[in-house]
Amino acid sequence: MKIRGVLLALLMTFGFYVMIQTIQESTSHPLKRIQTEASFSTIIFKQPSLHEQPAVTWKIDQAEEVKRLLQFLQAYDYVRVDPDTLNLLDDHPLFSIDLQDDSGNRMTILIEEGILIQNDHLYYEVVNGPLQIDWLTEFIISNKP
Repeated sequence: MKIRGVLLALLMTFGFYVMIQTIQESTSHPLKRIQTEASFSTIIFKQPSLHEQPAVTWKIDQAEEVKRLLQFLQAYDYVRVDPDTLNLLDDHPLFSIDLQDDSGNRMTILIEEGILIQNDHLYYEVVNGPLQIDWLTEFIISNKP
């Protein structure tokens, strides 16, 4: 009788654990699921100004580079967050990468924060991050004019 009680307790505990894991996994999404039907064709890099120097912005229209960046972003899962809960400092400039398509759809990646912003109103945070800064640094340098 005691063995049945222990087995029942273990079964209930395991079931509760699986339920919690399922709920957590269902709230995070791969990039494919949150990405709109946009066919991004342009990458815009925005480097913040340093010590009163002007900010630097440059644009890349190479389809291979857009595809390479999207493949990198697909390695992560994202969870939707309320922008009011984020502590994005307006006075602290962030390095960002924008992906744009011809019809005006945009996805912004705030590198330092691990935040992905879709069309200025949907905010996603990297779940299984942080983003690999080494890869992003190499990507940015290789695309800098």
